[in-house]
Amino acid sequence: MSAFVVGIASVFKTVTVRRPGREEEEFIAEIRVHDRDEQDAIQERQKNDEITATEQIRSDLLSITGLQDKDGNSVEATPELMEKMYKCPYAGNGIMRAWYQVQNGLPEETAKN
Repeated sequence: MSAFVVGIASVFKTVTVRRPGREEEEFIAEIRVHDRDEQDAIQERQKNDEITATEQIRSDLLSITGLQDKDGNSVEATPELMEKMYKCPYAGNGIMRAWYQVQNGLPEETAKN
């Protein structure tokens, strides 16, 4: 077991997507981690209608890897493609779920169940 590393600003989270008629798919999202004080401030901003949950999650999605085109070639996730994925109900719901799991400190094994 490794020592706990202090000061990690983001984590890489496996996002599982289940689209009808397709095998289960995965990609990796890099998500900004907020400490408890930051989370309280975010909730306050949301309560005051200064930012929506959607806007917060979008701003905390730093990168996506593990994407392929229909021919199996690797695809780079540009900001435009990341926005498109967020708007897709299947990928977007997975990103939102991953964000909540990251902010609540759920380990990968627990989050998958």
